[in-house]
Amino acid sequence: MRNRLLLILTLLVGMVLTSCHTTKFVPEDKYLLYKTKVRVNDSKDVQAEDLKSYLRQRHNTEVLGFWKLQLDIWNLQKGDSAKWINRQLRKLGEPPEVFDEKLAEASMQQLKLAMNNKGYFRSSVDTTMSIKKRKVRLTYRVTAREPYHLRYYSVNLQEPDLRYIASNRSLVREGMIFDSGVLDEERQRITTIMRSRGYYYFEKELLQYIADSTYSPREIDLRLTLQDYMQELPDSIKERIFTQYRIRRVIFNTNSNVSEENEQAPDTVVNGDYIFLYHGRKLLRERTLMKQCKIRPGEMYNIHKVDNSYTALNRLSAVKYVSISFTPAGDSLLDCHVAVARAKIHNVTAEVEGTFSAGDWGVGAGVGYTNRNLFKGSEELTINAKGSYEWRQNGSRAIEGKGNLGLLFPSNIKINLGYSYQKRPDEFTRTIANAGVSYYITTNNNRWRHSFNLVDINYVYLPWISDRFRDEFLKPTNILKYSYEDHFIVDWGYSATYSTYRSRQPLRSYSSLQYSVETAGNLLYGISNLFKLTKNDNGQYEIFKIPYAQYAKGDISYTYNWIFNKLHRLVMHAGLGIAVPFGNASVIPFEKRYFAGGANSVRGWTIRSLGPGGYRGTGDRIDFNNQSGDIKLDLNLEYRIKLIWALEMALFTDAGNIWTIFNYESQPYGQFKFSEFYKQLAWSYGIGLRLNFDFLVLRVDFGVKLYDPSRINYDNRFESSFGGPWRTVSNGLSWKDDMTFHFAIGYPF
Repeated sequence: MRNRLLLILTLLVGMVLTSCHTTKFVPEDKYLLYKTKVRVNDSKDVQAEDLKSYLRQRHNTEVLGFWKLQLDIWNLQKGDSAKWINRQLRKLGEPPEVFDEKLAEASMQQLKLAMNNKGYFRSSVDTTMSIKKRKVRLTYRVTAREPYHLRYYSVNLQEPDLRYIASNRSLVREGMIFDSGVLDEERQRITTIMRSRGYYYFEKELLQYIADSTYSPREIDLRLTLQDYMQELPDSIKERIFTQYRIRRVIFNTNSNVSEENEQAPDTVVNGDYIFLYHGRKLLRERTLMKQCKIRPGEMYNIHKVDNSYTALNRLSAVKYVSISFTPAGDSLLDCHVAVARAKIHNVTAEVEGTFSAGDWGVGAGVGYTNRNLFKGSEELTINAKGSYEWRQNGSRAIEGKGNLGLLFPSNIKINLGYSYQKRPDEFTRTIANAGVSYYITTNNNRWRHSFNLVDINYVYLPWISDRFRDEFLKPTNILKYSYEDHFIVDWGYSATYSTYRSRQPLRSYSSLQYSVETAGNLLYGISNLFKLTKNDNGQYEIFKIPYAQYAKGDISYTYNWIFNKLHRLVMHAGLGIAVPFGNASVIPFEKRYFAGGANSVRGWTIRSLGPGGYRGTGDRIDFNNQSGDIKLDLNLEYRIKLIWALEMALFTDAGNIWTIFNYESQPYGQFKFSEFYKQLAWSYGIGLRLNFDFLVLRVDFGVKLYDPSRINYDNRFESSFGGPWRTVSNGLSWKDDMTFHFAIGYPF
């Protein structure tokens, strides 16, 4: 992979220089298919973009709509094709698309067929072609005639259940355009319902349409019937097709490589009408398999329960894959066979990293262990530990360590335990212990995922704070004072995600929505009030002589992926979060507050260096403590372009900031005001490169400040010593102050 990366970087200039020689590898008597277009006339219902998939030959892949990047890489070859460099160029590049008249003729026929399928019969397709410098520019012009409509539709089926299903809520309606795609969807709809009602042998291909266009011009009468050959089938086969089947037994084979008929019979466990076949050690408890498999003995065969069983069983961490099949077991009975393959149960990970921040060097290391079948019920245990050590310029040493234990049950209940230790010699020593229980479910064909944080307890303990840190940052008027005192957080919350993405339609635009609500301290506050407990000197109730936080917090995030084609997409994102302290607290705990800037926010700023509002930091390396808030708004626009191999490029612009709910003396100009907040939206733009390996995305983004609200003079908002709040190239850009690099894993949104 490293060789490929070096190759890509060194070829960028060469590709530009050779882009004018696009016909380098085109035979002398041939032409390069340089551009193909589709134009549609006289139709609002058929889009040219939808017809391009019917073309049998298209021009080479283009980046940014004009740059044939892959072809340029291919053309960089020189000399022996057996050399390593030439082999790599062939792998990364794309050979020239040589114009073929036969494929052009086939494309015309396919376009006519596509128009017929959409109800536009008698449409015509012609081509216009221009040739210049051995390059062919080809345009297919589709002239759509007036579409045919459905005048009359009838269902001619004798089987009562089939006739009822086909006649109710049909997708085919009189007056619609005669679209074969809709007709096929209707056949699939009928088949799915039949197979959900026990008709195991019913197939979509058994249904046919008979069309008649003799009664009226451009109108069709349509009948839905069974295939003609059904009349010639033996009665036994026809009876089988229209018989509702029930499940007799469910047979689990937990070693899919072992046949049930193997002469060396595996171990067998029988539990009523459930049979479990083992070979060697047991993979999962019988109760777990019975619960996750939605197919039950004695119930009618149902295709939906088969799909749900695949989903539930494949979700088990101890399972690699699942195969479900059925065999006849007598009159109207089926045996269900579930083959379960074992996944890798144990997994160990390790990582080492080096850091350099504000002149301080550091090193960190971490280890992790996963057991995907702890109690033979596919319970997943994860244990992670990480430690870091930092050498500071003033001679001190900072130490940080944290550990986490998580246990996920097949019932979707998760238990988390965590502990964190921080020692900063010039500042403080802090420990954070947390424990929580959560539950999640998926609904509506996995479009919705709901997560319930049933309880989450955090205990923050600071045994020591330096005098310098206390005097400088923890004055009575500073809101951070409460964040650096011992405190409890007992909260619960709910979050949900929704996505319209479908893996079967990867080039279809989609959106995703995420939202969450969280609240803390309400139950404790109610109990404290009920028993009239004594408050401390700060007017707070305490538990075990430690004050507890009370607040409400809500977040919502929306992302839309507008996909133009497999190479280009525009991604729009908006996120809003609000946290409000009340009751037993006058400020949100530091670890629950919002921060702006960073790789997933406004990328012209480093993380925790923006806001709140028009607040301007002092430049001290720990001033980020003041740059936190109770309200956060992010607005992002990103154009993503796939280049070559796994390399992608992005052009982006971001806007956003954070604000405080109340006016805190230590954060001047940080309070949210409806009359001011839009003037305090920071704005940046930039470019990014990504390596997308499907399972992992490595990202580097380069962000530049365009509008910095902290540079506004609040006595005169439109003037400042920096030449105005708008920073342009004419005003001068500073690498230190205006440009930021980000390295991250995964897309920003």
